[in-house]
Amino acid sequence: MTRLAVITDIHADVHALRDALARIDEIHADQILCCGDLIDYGLFPEETLTLLRERRVTTIRGNHDRWAIQAGADASGWDLSPASIAYLQALPSSWRARIDGTWIVLAHARPGSDLMGIAEDAPERELAELLDEARGDVLIVGHTHVPFARRLRDGRVVANAGALLRDPAPGVDVSTPGTFGVLDVASREFVVRRARDGGQLALPAQTSERPHSSRW
Repeated sequence: MTRLAVITDIHADVHALRDALARIDEIHADQILCCGDLIDYGLFPEETLTLLRERRVTTIRGNHDRWAIQAGADASGWDLSPASIAYLQALPSSWRARIDGTWIVLAHARPGSDLMGIAEDAPERELAELLDEARGDVLIVGHTHVPFARRLRDGRVVANAGALLRDPAPGVDVSTPGTFGVLDVASREFVVRRARDGGQLALPAQTSERPHSSRW
């Protein structure tokens, strides 16, 4: 049974990242995935990027990471080392892999855009079109900082782990839940947990009216 941990929108909060990694180690996840926005808002961009590299987290680039590549510094005013710039430049904008017969896709905001987020109450038709575009059975995103998991009638899933950022820099008004996600690939059940203590957040019930069908 493959279990994937999902982090996103760390925004340079290395302490929340350390907490999340500790909780993830406790549940023995098989792989850690990250949906981007590694920097900005928080105080520890270099430490955050170093830890992600050390843990070899499968990571894609978010819009804040893209802006930093263009500017050579993050939007909070922190200069980034050449190693960090090179790391961000090497990140893909999306990721797709078949795991246990299920196509898992990562995008920061949505397929083809790192700025246009997916609302937790988006119509099912929109979610189905996004999954078609991504050629995925499970689409995992970040960007909006709002955790959710939506199971479509055909069994496919769109999910968002929320955001890890918990303690932004003084004067930064960004509301974030400090959470990460866990996907059971076999059942496609996606749960969201607090990084601080591992407690599970209550999300709307996930139901499926049809059996799973891997289309790609």
